[in-house]
Amino acid sequence: MNRIVSILVIISLAALSCLNPFSPASVDPSGTKPILRQDDVSAVLSNFRYAYEHNDIDVYEDCLDPGFIFSYTDQNLAGEIETIEIPRDGPSGDLERTRRLFNFFDELRLDTWIPQRVGEEQVGNETWEVYNVFFQLSVRDIDGDFGGESFDAVGIAVFKFRKSKADGLWRIIFWEDRSSM
Repeated sequence: MNRIVSILVIISLAALSCLNPFSPASVDPSGTKPILRQDDVSAVLSNFRYAYEHNDIDVYEDCLDPGFIFSYTDQNLAGEIETIEIPRDGPSGDLERTRRLFNFFDELRLDTWIPQRVGEEQVGNETWEVYNVFFQLSVRDIDGDFGGESFDAVGIAVFKFRKSKADGLWRIIFWEDRSSM
């Protein structure tokens, strides 16, 4: 009997030693889950939100396909409306712009984040998943390092996802921002 109790105690202690109460695997206060393996589009969207709300450029970068394009509509110097497309990499690329955004603002919150699958899109021999995400983004310079700036954007983001042939994971290939500030 003592041997059985001893074995149960050892098994219980071994199981408890795997738990770290100071680093629980649970959602954070905003409801964002920890980083997920991007086996499906919902995991990419969760990781994307996590990256924004935690200023994590590494997680953000892993959400983007190497051929990623960010697109938005803006008014040029002549007052004409034009579509701007920004590639993933390079000195003016999306990764560098996002890195600066993360460094500039202390708090980035996606208070509203509602993904809705639109369907599929055939591009060559690939099938891309298309989602609209209704969002509200708030960015704040809390410590005042940059004049206490804050901005809010509300709108729809159109995301297109492609499954990587290299590792079988999903990533964002195209993001069109349809927000208003």
